[in-house]
Amino acid sequence: MKRRQLFAGLAAAAVLAASGCANMTPEQKQLTGQIAGGVTGAAVGSLFGGGTGRVVATGAGAVLGTVVGGKIASP
Repeated sequence: MKRRQLFAGLAAAAVLAASGCANMTPEQKQLTGQIAGGVTGAAVGSLFGGGTGRVVATGAGAVLGTVVGGKIASP
């Protein structure tokens, strides 16, 4: 239950962070997307596996989320 709450909170924070992008430069938008994607990806990755597998899934989720978030937010 705590993980679901953590994930929901992180996802909400990522959406709020990205919502203030109207007056940002393209580089700032990309960085914001990368940060939001990395945090969200790490949260989702942490829901999988156990022990060392969870650590690997969290890291992989963070990396994948950073790449995807940066691509989505790029001009």
